[in-house]
Amino acid sequence: MAKLGEGDERWIVSERDDGANVNNWHWQEKDAFEWAREKFASRLALTIADAVPDPDDASRVITIKTSDVTALTGEAYVNRRKGKIIAGYELDLKMKYDAEARSKDDPSGDVVAAASGNVHFPYIADENAGEEHDAKVLNAKNGALDDRVKEIIRTVGLPMMWRAIGEIEKELAAGGPGGEGDAPAPKPSGGGKADFRDGANVNGGAKSDADREKESRSDKTAPLSRKAHALKMTERFFCRPRDICDALLDGGRVMHFSRSPADVKPAPGPFTMFDGNVHGETLEYVPGELIRQKWRFRNWAEGHFSEVTITF
Repeated sequence: MAKLGEGDERWIVSERDDGANVNNWHWQEKDAFEWAREKFASRLALTIADAVPDPDDASRVITIKTSDVTALTGEAYVNRRKGKIIAGYELDLKMKYDAEARSKDDPSGDVVAAASGNVHFPYIADENAGEEHDAKVLNAKNGALDDRVKEIIRTVGLPMMWRAIGEIEKELAAGGPGGEGDAPAPKPSGGGKADFRDGANVNGGAKSDADREKESRSDKTAPLSRKAHALKMTERFFCRPRDICDALLDGGRVMHFSRSPADVKPAPGPFTMFDGNVHGETLEYVPGELIRQKWRFRNWAEGHFSEVTITF
């Protein structure tokens, strides 16, 4: 073993004079929170409706715009190691919106009514990248115009905002504030061309981790199954059956637990939950004995429902 200070210079790994991290080989971590805030502020400043007819008042037109980040909490970061980019984020975002109603005969004239509020995305996270993140439209007031604006944002604005968020997520996955930085693809050894078949290299090597990471995930790309699947579960709760019924069907309790608007009651009939993201119908209800419902997420194919039967 060489003594301290007497080692062969060829063995010593020294810092580069220019401080460069060649091919992002060494571990680096960069805070991407402010970068994400700037991207949300610019990409989600949208015109959702531009002088569209008011469905409840033929004499007026409505303009709706999202303008600024009201609140953003959580974390976002980009890690790099051995040429790989590892992006992670869990963010709670609120975007301000403003709506104005004007006379149809003078769309640029005086405002005759106004509404405002926030579009709330409580959980934008890397584990759900590319998906339609949960969203709530929060009115500042409750009025006829507020309800109409809320519905327009749900049907027209949210798809626009989801697309913009998806683009930001792709940019963050590619390096975010530091830009792209993958290492160059290694050249195959032995002078021959690398040929990968079924995960193996015919030159003798295995497929690299980077190649595996770039493969598409079937659970993210597969279409929604249209087959009928049956699942059966048994759970034990230390309470009365009526307590569970109240927790699932009492509108006040559902809104308290889900922290979002819900319209549900302990009787057969239609219901909505999670600010309209889930809706369906209670088909049968026997207090303390049976709940039978059909329900669906708002983004499921039209007419596609899941049926659930709960017995106590």
